[in-house]
This record gives sequence, C-alpha cells and structure tokens, in this order.
Amino acid sequence: MTMAESSLSDGSMRVAEEGIRGMINATAGATVTSYLMIEAALHILAAWVASSQTKSTAAERDADVEELQGLLSSFIEFHRVAKWLPDPYRMDN
Repeated sequence: MTMAESSLSDGSMRVAEEGIRGMINATAGATVTSYLMIEAALHILAAWVASSQTKSTAAERDADVEELQGLLSSFIEFHRVAKWLPDPYRMDN
C-alpha cells in the first residue's frame, strides 16, 4: 500500500506535526542525532501500541504489528517527498 492509496487524515497529520514539534522541543535546543529521534519515536509508538492492545488476543496483536510494519516504509517515503525528513546520506543529520 502506498500513501497515495491510503490518504492521511487531517487529524492524523495534525497529531503527527504536534508530536514532531514536541520531540524537537523536548531536546531544549540540544543537538541530537537522527538516530536518537527515530529511536524515541519508535519507543513512543511501541508504548502506544502496547497500551492499546491490553485486551487483544495474540493473533490480533500480531496482525496490528504486521500492519504497522507494512505502513512504515510508505509513511517514510511520504515524508521524504514532503521534505519532512533530512537526507539520510548527509553526515550532519
């Protein structure tokens, strides 16, 4: 599935933008690596998914994780095209 096939809702983009701003503001102006920000974002996602699955069966949890893995690459590409993410080949990001 590509981002063209699954449109982002205004609500999800608003939450994503605020989340990104919050993560940037949390650094208090300190320089952090892209890896640190990605790792932090993955921890936030993992905590949210885990907390939302407290009453899910193992099969439902596996299906959710599989779906998220499938969406991740299309979301990355969407933001790359939108110029949200730095060039992954730069040494200063």
